[in-house]
Amino acid sequence: MRSRGRSSIGYPRALTALTLALAATLTALRLYFHPAPNLAPPIDGAVAQMDAGHDDDLSFEAADTEEPAPPAITISTTLERTAPLEYYLVQSGMDRNEARAWSNLYRTIASSRYLAKGQPFTVYKDPETGETRGIKYDVDTNISITEAHLGNGVLKVNAAPIQYMVHPIKLTFAVRDNFRAAAAANGIPRPIVESLEDAFSGKHDLSRLSPGSSVKLIYQEKVSRDGTYTLIGEVEAAQIRFGSRTMNAFAFSDEHGRQHLYDEQGRALGPQFLRFPLNFKYISSGFTFHRYHPILHEYRPHVGVDLAADYGTPVKAVADGKVESAGWGGELGNCVRIAHQNGMVSIYGHMEKIAPNVKANDYVRVGQLIGYVGSTGLSTGPHLHFALEKEGAYVNPLTQTLGENHQVSPRMQALFNNIKQRYQVALASLPDLGSHFVASGDRKPPISPFADMYHVTLGHPSLHHHSHRSILRAAESSEGAL
Repeated sequence: MRSRGRSSIGYPRALTALTLALAATLTALRLYFHPAPNLAPPIDGAVAQMDAGHDDDLSFEAADTEEPAPPAITISTTLERTAPLEYYLVQSGMDRNEARAWSNLYRTIASSRYLAKGQPFTVYKDPETGETRGIKYDVDTNISITEAHLGNGVLKVNAAPIQYMVHPIKLTFAVRDNFRAAAAANGIPRPIVESLEDAFSGKHDLSRLSPGSSVKLIYQEKVSRDGTYTLIGEVEAAQIRFGSRTMNAFAFSDEHGRQHLYDEQGRALGPQFLRFPLNFKYISSGFTFHRYHPILHEYRPHVGVDLAADYGTPVKAVADGKVESAGWGGELGNCVRIAHQNGMVSIYGHMEKIAPNVKANDYVRVGQLIGYVGSTGLSTGPHLHFALEKEGAYVNPLTQTLGENHQVSPRMQALFNNIKQRYQVALASLPDLGSHFVASGDRKPPISPFADMYHVTLGHPSLHHHSHRSILRAAESSEGAL
């Protein structure tokens, strides 16, 4: 009886276990052959792809379907005219009311509803319905804005810095006729050539380099991750030999992130200040304490000089310094004030617009673009009002200079010596060329000892300032390969 009791109880239990096992197996098979839908918000992945630069692989996945949505159709163009985003969306087939909603959201992050002529613009279309899934617009070479449709009328917009890979270019070339011709023959970009000419201007005129001179050079080339932009970076190091002389230049950023080229002793190379902040046509008004104002019709001081130039002429900082203010300056319109050493302040007024990367408390370098000539404020035509203050009092810019003796500070000297040594090793790894040799046309950059510093985001206040430790780590690990 007891044996029959255990059997009658065990049979239902065994049957139940078998049924559950069978159900689990069927469920597993069903999941294997029919995967569960991805319930993650589809737009997040799409925007992430756009942000990462994978434009050709953009796809949106509907939450209520089991199969991934097919990749979006990508339509890219370079804009032929400046026009509102709404205009371009309507042109692409979007309903005007919907286009207005997209444009309004875009404006919240871009502070403008316009897209500029000459900029890249991409539209992502659903391959089945033809509806717009997203857009991508590069404001400039620094910032890209993406906007995408989440479904149910919900839109998402995002602005992100354009990421760049920075490649070192290392080469040696000979001067046969003159420096500029030799640089052009070896594909050296003009900004690099001009940087070298400025750097060594106080030591030797490079246009007078004798045949047989040789140049060793390391500079940066920046390429955006999607390959849209290629930008020329900075000179990293250079060595020029002519006759019995050798001149060296090493890039280094001071404690404020301002990068310069220095000689072996840590003295800054090149001009320390500019005589004038732009290329102007003539001086329309000089420095005086008694001048008849053409708009106010009264005599008053004119504590600066007016440099007449065309609209849009670039304006540059006349020396290293810290921006005191950058914005509307009343009578001076769009105005920038920069504080320099020795109690000097330079003032730039009536500009059409101020460069977007020039803001209060930023540090700027000599020759850095700070704005463009205009006629804002109390002005009768395009010109730059340029003024200098010394310890709070205006001085004549035509007679006063901002001569600075810029040098690596004592507390940064040890770091500079380390960086200089690494660059010296890198330059020594390049072939020495003299008066009897055949110049090589191979410009493939060799493997750099600084490889780990060359993945950066454009727009960082200073590539060098943030990368010194990376240089040291990389150089220490690869010194034997130099």
